[in-house]
Amino acid sequence: MIQRAIEMSGLPTVSITLSPEETIQGRPPRQIHPVGFKLGNAVGHPNQPDLQRKVVRTALEYMNQLVMPGTITDLEFAEY
Repeated sequence: MIQRAIEMSGLPTVSITLSPEETIQGRPPRQIHPVGFKLGNAVGHPNQPDLQRKVVRTALEYMNQLVMPGTITDLEFAEY
């Protein structure tokens, strides 16, 4: 809900979800789902700064793409 309100004010947003089945119900504007990541490790395991940066950068790049509201994009990260 907050993400949609921010979008309505003109600021693009993106979220990272580990539970796409639950997240889709809120119809967020943009979501990425790092496939295989476990709860608590939304951007990767601890002590994996390169992977964590890659996930965050990917999310920020995705933020600029035009997608239908409620779309969740599954992404594979080989390093995980």
